[in-house]
Amino acid sequence: MTEAIWVRFKKIAQRNAEKAAIIEPASNKKLSYEELALRAEDFAKYLAKRSEETLVFIGEPDLEALPIVMACAAANWCFVPLSDREPEDRLLKAVSQLPGPIILVSSGGFLGMETINLESPLKELGLCWQILRTQNKKASPLPFLVTHSSGSTGLPKAIAFSQETKLHRTLQSIELFSVTEADVILSPTPLHHSLGQRHFFISIMTGATLVKSYPFSPATWIEAVTKFNVTFAIPVSTHLKILQSTILKNPEILNSFRCIVTSSAPAEPEFKRAILDSAEFEFWEIYGMSETACATSVRYEKGHPTDSLGLAIQGTKIRISGDNPDGSGEIEVLSDCLCDGYWGDPERWSDALTEDGYFRSGDLGRLDDKGHLIYLGRCDESFTSAGLSVFPAEIEGIIAELGEIIDCVAFGIPDDIFGNLVSLAFIPRGDLRDQDLIKHARTKLPKYMWPVRLFRCQEFPLLPSGKVNRKALVEELSGKLNTKS
Repeated sequence: MTEAIWVRFKKIAQRNAEKAAIIEPASNKKLSYEELALRAEDFAKYLAKRSEETLVFIGEPDLEALPIVMACAAANWCFVPLSDREPEDRLLKAVSQLPGPIILVSSGGFLGMETINLESPLKELGLCWQILRTQNKKASPLPFLVTHSSGSTGLPKAIAFSQETKLHRTLQSIELFSVTEADVILSPTPLHHSLGQRHFFISIMTGATLVKSYPFSPATWIEAVTKFNVTFAIPVSTHLKILQSTILKNPEILNSFRCIVTSSAPAEPEFKRAILDSAEFEFWEIYGMSETACATSVRYEKGHPTDSLGLAIQGTKIRISGDNPDGSGEIEVLSDCLCDGYWGDPERWSDALTEDGYFRSGDLGRLDDKGHLIYLGRCDESFTSAGLSVFPAEIEGIIAELGEIIDCVAFGIPDDIFGNLVSLAFIPRGDLRDQDLIKHARTKLPKYMWPVRLFRCQEFPLLPSGKVNRKALVEELSGKLNTKS
């Protein structure tokens, strides 16, 4: 049944017709389930007249444009959301890799492309609709949703999902966190990011209310939580770090929550322990990626260890590749929630899998004696110093125990003698002295992990997803060193 998402949504919309499906605090507008369904059907009627079958939406859809997502589900089209914060040439390069022809939707349009004369009701959205004719032939089967990775190391991957796969992954989260139509779900994450999509589909596949408060800022996040009595959210760890001091000073901000799940990168153990000391809600952490959905999960309990990412969830297996003496290696995931591949690039998808079907995550980790996953960072972030392997996540976790640290990033700077010098960029809170940071590091870390170079920063560059752009940060700081020398 190719209409899996649409069929389920229609039933939920009929049961919750007058209920707010989506609230947009920035505009103070609401969209009921009935309105969302009717507008999606109207949009789908127009799409059904076209032959392209793929719609690329550049930028964040506002409340009026958001039904386009469900219109694609109703019309069996492919929906591809992309960030408008990327340079135009990079955007067009990513889109040109997709099978065409494509309808390209944006706020301002692109020069040299054919513009479509729209009919109502799409005409009233005030968006520019154009046709892009790529050199690639249509790929079969046509996915429902394509999510692009950040592409920080090269060309972004076009991760494909059918309606069945997307629904299966959504139900995984709904069942894991017991989400119901009584929940109010907060999403400060853009729709082109897999987490923003997860919030969206969890909401409309249960009859819950989605509070779409993007872009993120501490003030808007807190205002949305308190104004709409938010009960559920999956914030990225970067957002939690920014909110950390405010939350710990005013834990009553979180009183309305039933469940908070942190993801995208592990939260610091010290912060997790502080939350548990004052929290009355369920506090979870998950590990996974766009290709695999949730792979491990853990519900933290007060007084219990918080340094692992838990066990593999039902339908998933985790293993560590490699033969390092300390048990560390690349995390590999076998899951019944795997995506449907990289659209238009089957060779790249084949290379991402082992011969027995495990997905190569690109993340480093190890399993403790109980099988719990310990995350050690990205494979391409680790480095050697004095001949020993250094995992930035281990250093960052220790440094983050200092209450005067908002965020930190450990990395290596090439050195002729040691191979790399352990370096640390950090955003201090208050009057943290370098010598206090160094003393803490030398008390808690082995000598080869002691930071040798320190960089004070006011902020870190971020990816559109809200994660720290480590590559840009390291390039910026290394450039400053080269300039000084």
